[in-house]
Amino acid sequence: MSISKSVVQQLLDNCKDWRPQMYFKSSLTALSHAMEDLVLNDSDTPLVIASFQRERFYRQESHRYKRIANKSNQVYVLAAPETNFSNASIDYETIAFESDDALAQEWHLVIVGQHYSSCLICRERNTPTSDNKYGIVMDTNRRFEGIWTFDRAVTLKVAKIMLDRILVYR
Repeated sequence: MSISKSVVQQLLDNCKDWRPQMYFKSSLTALSHAMEDLVLNDSDTPLVIASFQRERFYRQESHRYKRIANKSNQVYVLAAPETNFSNASIDYETIAFESDDALAQEWHLVIVGQHYSSCLICRERNTPTSDNKYGIVMDTNRRFEGIWTFDRAVTLKVAKIMLDRILVYR
């Protein structure tokens, strides 16, 4: 089963005053790492939900999520499987979603702790280039539209949306 509605759109439907911003992949990587570092360097044991567009993107970060799972027993990682990513409960929960799910175009990180919360939810904006007949943008130029916030109420809404999505797949 795949879900066609974007998590970003679901949030914007519920938070009419919020407007998405544009981010490049490099900015999202830096923001994600800063958020993960907050978990790794704090004594809190937060809920952590990360969604990767593809298994290969998750594999680049899997060592960080093993370390995060040592700090919290509430870690969920979603990705579209390519080789051996599947639904599993080992160090943390892995959730495989269909490659045609809206999540395959999105990048999410949600952290809800006792004293802090933050979320980064984005969907990729495909921008064809005139010099590339396949319409593929170089990796560093990939653009995303979304919201990055420390607003607890918004982060809790996103966490609920993501947990509901996890329930569908598990």
